[in-house]
Amino acid sequence: TINRALALNMDTAWRVEMVKAVTSDGELFARESKVLDLATGTADVAILLANAAREAAAAAPATPTASSATHVLGVDPSQNMLSVGRDKIRERGLEDVVTLDIGDARNLVDLQTNDFDAATMSFGIRNVPEKDKALCEIWRVMKKDGRSKLGILEFSEPGPEAGILGSVARLFIRTVVPVLGAALSGAPKEYLHLQNSIQEFPPPEKFKALMEGIDCSASVEITAIGEDGEKTKRVERNTGAFRVEEIRQMNFGSVQLYLATPYAS
Repeated sequence: TINRALALNMDTAWRVEMVKAVTSDGELFARESKVLDLATGTADVAILLANAAREAAAAAPATPTASSATHVLGVDPSQNMLSVGRDKIRERGLEDVVTLDIGDARNLVDLQTNDFDAATMSFGIRNVPEKDKALCEIWRVMKKDGRSKLGILEFSEPGPEAGILGSVARLFIRTVVPVLGAALSGAPKEYLHLQNSIQEFPPPEKFKALMEGIDCSASVEITAIGEDGEKTKRVERNTGAFRVEEIRQMNFGSVQLYLATPYAS
């Protein structure tokens, strides 16, 4: 793809690193698990997650197969991108693991609260106008069990602390990205927008502060069984945010991998 060309084909390695991080090098697949991939596009990360689940199953054949106990849901607002993704999934025989649905990260209305063991988003949060709203929806649908992990991959302009190579990466974003993108795609405005959106995205520490400073809330239905066997239900309202455990710098400070844990207070 054009974006892959602009990333000099290094984005696959970045995505692989994100998958390894959010799944704890595949440990997640030792139990029944659900993973949400937002801004899935043509399902590159969803496919990486499914392949990782299959590899985990092959490595531990004595246990219930990890791939059959794993479900990956990819969500994206573009039906055209999802159509390409579905073709890729069929070609690889991954229909039993991966499902793709159209949706908006700011309004995951069809997804249950506290349901996903991990979530990923690569190069998508930058283009979401209401980032806090999207982050709170991701928080809502993720489990708050201390084990679930969120991985977000995103571009940003390297700061002066990145040194000479950071300056080269910054020059690449400001000059090469719009020119090369326009030449490859025939859509110069799109790649001027790409350059601008990278420039406008908050630096790592500010984005970390956003993730940790949001005030999310969700209603959870609790079912209890009394001594007489009768079921009673009550609704609790949880609040919380994310705890950013690590920010990994990649590509001379022009790409960050944010690894965070959702918590309820």
